[in-house]
Amino acid sequence: MTGSCYVLETPQGKLMVDCGLYQGGRRTEARNRLPFNHSPREVRWVLLTHAHIDHSGLLPRLVREGYAGEVVATAATCDLAGIMLPDSANIQEEDAAFALRKWHKAGRRGPQPSPPVYTAADAEAALERLRPVHYGEVCDLGEGLRVRFSEAGHILGSAFLEVWVRDGERTVKVAFSGDLGSARSLLLRPPATLDDADFLVLESTYGNREHESVEDRSRHFREVVEATTGRAGALVIPSFSVGRTQEIIYELNGLVESHTIRAVPTFIDSPLAASATDIFRKHPECYNARTKELLGSGDDPFDFPKLQFTRSVEASKAINTIEGPLIVISASGMCDAGRIRHHLRQHLSDPQDTVLFVGFQAEHTLGRLLLDGAPAVRLFGAEYPVRAHIESIEGFSAHADRKELLAWYGQTLTRPWVTFITHGEPEASAALRDVVAEQFGTLTYVPEPGEGVELVRDDGWLRSAATNQRGQPCPAPEDEAGDARGPVDE
Repeated sequence: MTGSCYVLETPQGKLMVDCGLYQGGRRTEARNRLPFNHSPREVRWVLLTHAHIDHSGLLPRLVREGYAGEVVATAATCDLAGIMLPDSANIQEEDAAFALRKWHKAGRRGPQPSPPVYTAADAEAALERLRPVHYGEVCDLGEGLRVRFSEAGHILGSAFLEVWVRDGERTVKVAFSGDLGSARSLLLRPPATLDDADFLVLESTYGNREHESVEDRSRHFREVVEATTGRAGALVIPSFSVGRTQEIIYELNGLVESHTIRAVPTFIDSPLAASATDIFRKHPECYNARTKELLGSGDDPFDFPKLQFTRSVEASKAINTIEGPLIVISASGMCDAGRIRHHLRQHLSDPQDTVLFVGFQAEHTLGRLLLDGAPAVRLFGAEYPVRAHIESIEGFSAHADRKELLAWYGQTLTRPWVTFITHGEPEASAALRDVVAEQFGTLTYVPEPGEGVELVRDDGWLRSAATNQRGQPCPAPEDEAGDARGPVDE
């Protein structure tokens, strides 16, 4: 489900939607080094749904290998990409340097480790391509291509896309959901409504599951905090720096300032999260009415007593010398990189401590292993028994769940001719495909990763090709008279 990337092959040229980094273990991440199946030099436009690295993280490589056009995204997404891509480049460089040191220490046995996937200089070059646009604005890309970015409610600046493609006298509309958010977000506006589309690419991260209610989520969170701090333990929360961390800060703000829980030392141990929180303050246009009202009252939802943001390595190391009770929120959210691994090493084997997962854990990640009940895990070359409490609250997820995906889909006034279910684990995608087809009577299809699909509507055409151009045909549904439905004129 990571490494999101789609290519529309249109009469005007190739248009790419997202260019994400693969995350989730060595085998998965090795895909980040494979050649692009579409030459970057042949891609004419790139549209970015949001700044999460699994949607934006290969842009530096794309630009380095020849992409010369603009990267169009909302203003908030551009601002977040400005901190996230350099941070990702730093991780790539550090990982490559670490592997090289190990290789030298081992006497240069085996093949020499690969260089970083991309560098800080590559990230800066990609940032120069960014072109900010406003929500709701129809942007003319030229040559009969237009796009509109609408609120997706996933993270700050996230959008679903509507792309109009002109083919002769006809226009075909293709929509991309990106990652849809929950209408129950503490901070952000709910997803806008998609009125219509000829073809829709719909994410399915939680296509087979539903989140707990807001009330249950808040109660569960409060209980975990109270139980851990009550036994003077450390509550360690692996969290994505952008979006999830700000939601957790907001929740803690309400609990502390209402005196529902006592204030304990709380550390946001992520330079990226600190910078992202500053960007959140710059974009109130993305907030829901409740958050705007709070800001209007003069309250800062990202601050409360005993909250500290740590940026330096020294400050991060100092956290592990502090006795509980305390709360540590750190990245990465799936525990496969970053400072969180140092905090896990410190706390995983202590039965008075708790590791609380507040987001999706992909297969083959350290977070997934812990969530699945691994009795021990390896960190920094050593094995650590898992004695800490392991908890999970999916209600904080920035993704819409199954019920919310169906509700969003059901608001579409004119159903898509074909709906492609993507960006989910196989079970989730298959479940959402089946329920959409059954509940709405529309043609649904789950393409394989890298599969090219030719979309044919009468004598109009459009190709949606996600990399290797296998060209699997998508069958045309027939109406009661037996004739395939024709293309929609604008």
